[in-house]
This record gives sequence, structure tokens and C-alpha cells, in this order.
Amino acid sequence: MGKKACVCAEGTPAWMVTFSDLMSLLLVFFVLIVSMSATNPEPFSKAAGSLKGSMGILKETAAVMEKSVVIVPKISDVDIGELSYAISQLQDFVESQNQGQSIKVAITSTGIAVRILTPLLFDRGSVELRPEGMPYVAKVFDIAKGWKNTIRVAGHTDDQPVNNPLFKSNWELSYARAMSVINFGMQYSKLDPAKFSAVGYGEYRPAFPNDSEESRRKNRRVEIFIEYAVNPDPLHPTTGY
Repeated sequence: MGKKACVCAEGTPAWMVTFSDLMSLLLVFFVLIVSMSATNPEPFSKAAGSLKGSMGILKETAAVMEKSVVIVPKISDVDIGELSYAISQLQDFVESQNQGQSIKVAITSTGIAVRILTPLLFDRGSVELRPEGMPYVAKVFDIAKGWKNTIRVAGHTDDQPVNNPLFKSNWELSYARAMSVINFGMQYSKLDPAKFSAVGYGEYRPAFPNDSEESRRKNRRVEIFIEYAVNPDPLHPTTGY
């Protein structure tokens, strides 16, 4: 007597449905792994540059980030926020006092540069910081707080001979003014004195030709450079400045 024919249920076996779902999930899993491993980091860098640019640190587009690699890697995101806020406070204060022509702020590849015309800070021929100018200098030094930097103050004059018995040349006058700004900055900010340096250029680095009283007025200035400490002193490599 022959064997009875096997009666099989119609349709796909139940175990195959589960197996197919498992294979589909594994396929999706491995596709995701491959796609993540092939991610191009350049779009992420540009996106980060756009974010940091919107915070006021970069003046150009995100592409500048690749050229100006000195700026972003030296500061944490927290410091960037604090730095951007301090710069905004200075700019808002300058605009509120209608001193936009006397104070200029520039973002450079090495840090931040601030130019202040000396009529706002000093009387003619004087090296004593005017009380009216102190709030502006204070807000500049607020920018220097909270991140590693060096602070260089440069004094400049016009080409007119110095008319002060205390100074023999414009060199001495410009240096004394730079030191006045530094002394105020150290007392106000309580920053490490090792961060500071002063230089006097006299009339030898004019920003404009000394061919009119207006140009001479613009050449009488103090410039404050808040810079990243990227190049240690070769004679004192352990100081970090």
C-alpha cells in the first residue's frame, strides 16, 4: 500500500516571513554603516564655519575657515560665545556714543585689532588717559578675558614735532601713551602682566598721508592687538607668550 501524499498548507510558511523580515533589517543596518563610513567631512566643516561666522568671529563665508585655521581651533565654543558677546558690547557702546569714526574693530587671522584715535583718549601732547576714554578701553580689555592671548599696544603720532618738554621725540610720546593704556588695562582687567607688551612707532607708520590736519588727526592713534599665542618667544619657549 503506497504512502499517502503529504498535504501541505497553502501559502508561505510562517518561519519564512520572520526570516525575510530579519534579512531586510540586516540589509538596512549594513547600508547605514556603509553610508556613515563614507561621509565627506567637508560639508560638516563648512556647516561649523557658518555657525561660528554667524556668531561674529568670521567676517567672510564658511570657506574662509579653511584658510584662517588659526582662529577657530584656538578657542572653544564657550569662549567663542563669550568673545562674540564682548565684541558686540564694544560695538554697541561705540555706536551709542557716536564714536564709530574714532574706534574701529577688525577680525584678523591672528586675533582682534582695535584702533582708537588718541583725541578720544588723550589731550594734545599728554600721556594721561582721559576719563572720557576709559570706558572704551575697558570694553576692549573685556574682549581679552577668558581665552589665551597676548595683548600688544602700539602708539602712533602724526609727523608734527613733539611740543612737550617731557619727551624728546614722537617715539617717546607714542610709547608713553601705549604704556598708559597698558597700565589702565592691567589694573582694570587683572590679567597676567606677562601677556602685555608696548611699542611706540612715533610718526613712522602712518595710516594716512600726513598732508592735512584731518589725516594727521587720524594718524594720532593707539592700536590694541589681542592675538593668539601661536608663536612662543624663542628665547623663552616655556612661558607660552
